[in-house]
Amino acid sequence: MKSKELTVYLILTVIVLLLMLTFSIKACSNGDNAEKAQAETVTPETVVEAVRQHSRLYTAEATSRKTMTYTSQNKLSLSALGIDKTLDLPLGKTEARIPVTVTYKAYIDLGRVDGRNVRADGETIRIILPDPVIVETACTVDHENESQKKQLLGKGLTYEQYQEMVRQAKERAWTELPDSAQQAVIETAKVSATEILIPQLRALGFSKIEIAYRDDFSLRQLVRRKE
Repeated sequence: MKSKELTVYLILTVIVLLLMLTFSIKACSNGDNAEKAQAETVTPETVVEAVRQHSRLYTAEATSRKTMTYTSQNKLSLSALGIDKTLDLPLGKTEARIPVTVTYKAYIDLGRVDGRNVRADGETIRIILPDPVIVETACTVDHENESQKKQLLGKGLTYEQYQEMVRQAKERAWTELPDSAQQAVIETAKVSATEILIPQLRALGFSKIEIAYRDDFSLRQLVRRKE
């Protein structure tokens, strides 16, 4: 190839490369502008409607075991000469032990999100989600390891007393979990909600996304009973 032809070939190659680069930059710019325009046309109401589609997100689970113990002493009441006296009956002691396992799940009710929780400005959006809620979803009694020891004159547990022990176990089981375990359930619920919402918000055109919660949220909330 002659030097003149080589020079022309190189010039044409450079021109083609420059044109390709120009078109590529323009295409990217148009894409960015399209995303920006899309974000600017999305209203808080649109965001709320999209978030509410998920309703309740049950995203974390924890179990806690609580063993309730019961001790009673059968007594004999005497009344003579106007004097009332109570005596412990020999062989009248009763001891019971009931292990209970309670399962809890955490959810975030996205159906409660409204326009007051959404702040959108161009490609930036901030959403404050409702507090995570802990729900008791299951309760089982470990019948294999429960026990009731009753002496000859002792009184056995009544049905009402047995149910009361199970009820107390359910109420106290959550507090048996260390704070770190309780916090882990809450944080798992938060992370899961964030992972679900961020791709959806990006699809709506937002590039700067913040998912937040109340600053004064406390672990010491009441656990809801099985629904």
